[in-house]
Amino acid sequence: MDLTIAISLAVFLGCLAGIAGLGLYVAEHRRVSRWRRRVEGARGTGGGFSFLASLWTRTRRLLLVCGRRRSGSTREGESLPLPNPFATAGLRSPDLPVLFQGAKRFGAVACPLICLFLYGLLARTPAFFPLALCAVTAFGGWYGPDLWLQRRIERRQRNILAAFPDALDLMVVCVEAGLSLDVAITRVGQELKLMHRELSEELRALCLELRTGRSRQQALRNAGLRMQLDEVRNFVAVLVQTERFGTSVGQALRAHADGLRTRQDLQATEMAAKLPVKLLLPLIFFIFPSLLVVLLGPAAIQVIRQLTPALAP
Repeated sequence: MDLTIAISLAVFLGCLAGIAGLGLYVAEHRRVSRWRRRVEGARGTGGGFSFLASLWTRTRRLLLVCGRRRSGSTREGESLPLPNPFATAGLRSPDLPVLFQGAKRFGAVACPLICLFLYGLLARTPAFFPLALCAVTAFGGWYGPDLWLQRRIERRQRNILAAFPDALDLMVVCVEAGLSLDVAITRVGQELKLMHRELSEELRALCLELRTGRSRQQALRNAGLRMQLDEVRNFVAVLVQTERFGTSVGQALRAHADGLRTRQDLQATEMAAKLPVKLLLPLIFFIFPSLLVVLLGPAAIQVIRQLTPALAP
């Protein structure tokens, strides 16, 4: 590989790593500042990040301009019908569809321009290389937000799934203690606020829908459409059938909780049974050769040293 190409790639990757590190630092500092303000009882945004706040405001305006003229029937400020990936990812701002489309368009245009700029400064390669570089970076800039959204959805679903059995057990305790189902859901959402933030947000959204006058069945179905999990759909079906047929809510929730625990045990057993098969290829191609080199290497060196004088003419 030419030295100029290596330098340009290193500079580009360094810029990306710097931007990612700055974003992680800002996110962590904002999270710590938010918790500090909660502990101290203060409100406000603080003056340390006024520049970053103004930068985010300008970036948001730019993305809104880039994504305002987009295809589809949903306009800016209108919520998408359920199910939609933004609700599943826990993003509920009405401007998010426009911002997301603007980020995709901006990335598809900005990434090739940055790469062409670096190429013009540092690289001297055949003529087809900048075209291929533009195509690859445009593809990455367009589908990068989709990958980010998909990973956020998967991470949120994993967190909700991990917290759901505990929430169901707490709900069973609340219902059997004499609380109604709506109050039990509210109570569980408050108790899980610190340990399981994602599920607490979904339960609070469900409580808000119930307070607005929407029927319980519709609110439960909307919660299932937002989370897009089979366990939540089964839970919603159990509650809907319990309300329709007038059976005991506590018994139904306890039976569903026991079934969910059994299902999780079976899934853990299945994952443990798949582990030896998944470890077979790493053992063959990575671990066994290293062991052979460590164990047989000294013996092979000694054999070569002993046989070399005997085989010499």
